[in-house]
Amino acid sequence: MKLYHAPVSTCSQKVRFVLAEKALSYDSEFIDLQRGDQFAADYLAKNPAGVVPTLEDDGVVLVESTLINEYLDDAYPEVPLRPAEPAARHQMRLWCRKVDDLHPHCGVQTYAIGVRPGLLQRPTDEVDALIAAIPDPVRRALRRSVIDQGVQAPAFAAAYRAHDEFFSEVVQRLQKSQWLVGNQLTLADAALLPYVLRVDHLALTGLLENRPGLMAWYQQMADRDSYQPAVAALQPEAMVAAFRAAGAAVADQVAQCLNC
Repeated sequence: MKLYHAPVSTCSQKVRFVLAEKALSYDSEFIDLQRGDQFAADYLAKNPAGVVPTLEDDGVVLVESTLINEYLDDAYPEVPLRPAEPAARHQMRLWCRKVDDLHPHCGVQTYAIGVRPGLLQRPTDEVDALIAAIPDPVRRALRRSVIDQGVQAPAFAAAYRAHDEFFSEVVQRLQKSQWLVGNQLTLADAALLPYVLRVDHLALTGLLENRPGLMAWYQQMADRDSYQPAVAALQPEAMVAAFRAAGAAVADQVAQCLNC
C-alpha cells in the first residue's frame, strides 16, 4: 500500500487517521502542494484532478478521500469504522457528504489567511504558474481571488459563515451522542477532524469559542492513539505558528468583513 499525500492537507489527514485507526502500514510519498508536485505529469496520470491524497493498494489506484476511506473499511473490516445498522450508516454518509460540501470553503479560508503570506513573497510568475496549473477553471478563479484579495475576497465571508452554520449543526448533533453517529467513532468523525483542526490553526477563534461540545469532541479525537502518528506528528511547528500568526494579524479585517 502506498499513500501520496501532503502533511497538512485536510483530505490527507482524514485518510491517514483512518489508516492509523485500522493499524494499516503503508509506504509514504509526500506531495509538495506549494511546489506544484500535484501537477506533475506522472501524478496527474494517477489523479487527474491534481489533488491529494491518492492511495495505491495492490496495484489499484484510488482517489477522493471520502471514497478512499469507504474502500479501506470495505477492504480491511477488522476495525470497523461504519455502523452496522443501515440507517446509522446512512447518517454517517450524510455527515461525510456535509463535510465534503464544506471542503471548498476550508480552502478559501486556508489560502486567504494561512498560505497567502508565503505566496506573496514568491516571484509573481511562480505563483501565476501554480494557479494556471489548476485543472478546474472554477477552482483556478477562486484561488486567484483569495490570493489577490485575502480575507477581502468575496468568497471569504461566505466561507466563514458556512463553517459557522455547519459547526452549529455539529454541536446540536453532539448534544445527543458522543460521536457524530451514535456512540461509535466512524468515518464521519475522521472526516470532520481536519476541518476543526484547520480552523484552530488559522486562529479563527470565533468559530470555536462558545462551543464546548465541539471542543470536547475535538479533545476526544486528539486523545486517540491514532491522532499522534496520523496528524500531530506531521504538522510542521513553524507552519502552524505561521498560520496562527497570520490569523491573528487579520482578525480585525475578518471582523470587519463579517459585519459588511
